[in-house]
Amino acid sequence: MDNSNISQKELDSDDITVIRQHMKRRMPWLGFGGTLEQRYRQQRSDDFQRTVSEGAPWLVLFHVLMNIITWVVRHPSGEDFQMWLTTLIITSAAIAVGLFVARVPVLRRNFNILGALCGGLVIFIEMTAAQLYQSLDLAQDVTYVALLAMIVTSLGIRLLFPAAALALIISSAAALVTGIVIEARIDWLSVTIYVGASIVICLYLAHTLERMERRAFLQSLLLSWEGQQLDVANRKLDQLSRRDPLTNLANRRDFDEILLEEWERARREEQPVSLLFLDIDHFKLYNDHYGHSAGDTCLIKISKVLAEALKRPGDMAARYGGEEFVLLLPNTDEHGARRVAERLIKRVDAQRIVHLHSRTAGHVTISVGVATRIPSRDNGSSQTLLDVADAALYAAKNAGRHRLHVANDSSTIINPVS
Repeated sequence: MDNSNISQKELDSDDITVIRQHMKRRMPWLGFGGTLEQRYRQQRSDDFQRTVSEGAPWLVLFHVLMNIITWVVRHPSGEDFQMWLTTLIITSAAIAVGLFVARVPVLRRNFNILGALCGGLVIFIEMTAAQLYQSLDLAQDVTYVALLAMIVTSLGIRLLFPAAALALIISSAAALVTGIVIEARIDWLSVTIYVGASIVICLYLAHTLERMERRAFLQSLLLSWEGQQLDVANRKLDQLSRRDPLTNLANRRDFDEILLEEWERARREEQPVSLLFLDIDHFKLYNDHYGHSAGDTCLIKISKVLAEALKRPGDMAARYGGEEFVLLLPNTDEHGARRVAERLIKRVDAQRIVHLHSRTAGHVTISVGVATRIPSRDNGSSQTLLDVADAALYAAKNAGRHRLHVANDSSTIINPVS
C-alpha cells in the first residue's frame, strides 16, 4: 500500500487502542509495527525532504567554504593533493545524490537506505583520507569533518535509528579496516576509542531523540483523533439541536434560520417564496380522548406525510410547535403552493387516523394557510411571510377547518375533499 494513502487514512478505534498501549510503554526499543509504523516512516520521509531541502544551501556553502579554506590554508600537494581532490569529488557526489533523493518522491520512499549510503560514504572517505594524508594538519582537518559527517548522518537528515546506526558503524569499521590493510601509521588504540566514543554519543542522542519524537507522534495522532471525535460530537449535537426529537423534522430554531436565508436569497434573485402553515384539527380533543401516547403516534404519522410530500431538496418541513407544522417552498409561486397544500390535505385524509371526537370528520384532518411573496423592501421580512401564513391558517380554521386558505384571496377558501 502507498504510504501516502496510509498517512491520509483516518484512524479507527483499533488504531487508537494500539496508540494508547504504546503510550503506556517506556519504548526502549523503537518501532510500532503495522500501519502505525508506516505512518511514522512517512512522516520521517517528509521530514527528510523538508530538512534536506531547507538545509541544502547551507550544506553546499559549508562544503565549498571548507574546501576553499583547506586549499588556501593547507596547500595540499603531491599525493595529498590527489587524496584531497578524490575526497572532494566523492563527498560532492554523495551530497548531490542526497539532495536529489530528497527531491524525487520515488527515491524518497527509500530515504533511509540511500541517505545512510550517502552519509556512510562521506564518513568512510573522510576517515580513510585522515589515515592517508602525509600532512598531519590535513589529517586533523578531515578527522573533524568525519565527526561532523557522523553528527549530520545520525541527527541531521532524519534517518531512522537503525539506518543511522548501520551507516556510522559500518563506515567507521570499513575505514579502520582499510587503515589496517594499508598499514596506516596511527595510534590505533586512541583512534578506536575516539571513533567508538563518537559513535556511541551520536547514536545515544539519535536513539533518545527518535524515542521522544515517536512519543510526540503518538500524542499528535491521539490529539488529532480526539479533535475529530469532538467535531463529530459537536456536529451531532448541532443536528440534534435542530431536529424535533419526536417527529425528526426540523425544529423551530432551524426553520427560522433557513427561512431567513431563503428569504434573502429570493430577494436577491427576485424569486417567490411560499410558506404553508398547518394545524391538526381538534388535536386537543384527540389527546384528551386517546391519550398522549396516541397523540405522539398521530404527530409522527402526520410528519411522515409532510416529509414524503417534499419533492425538491430545497423544500423544508418543520414542526413549529405542538400540533403546528410549517412547509417552506423556495422558488414556488402561489399556484404551486396551493397544489402542495391540496395534496397534503388529501394525503392526511388517506391515512384514516380515527378521530371519533373530531367536530370536522371521523378521522384526523388538517387545516392549511398558504402565503406567497416575492421579497422586496416594500413587502416586509421573512417574519411577515410567517405572520401572513399564520393568519391564513386561522382563516381556514374559522371557515370550518379541514381546508386551505390562500392569503390575500378571501374568495378562495377551499375544501378539496368532496
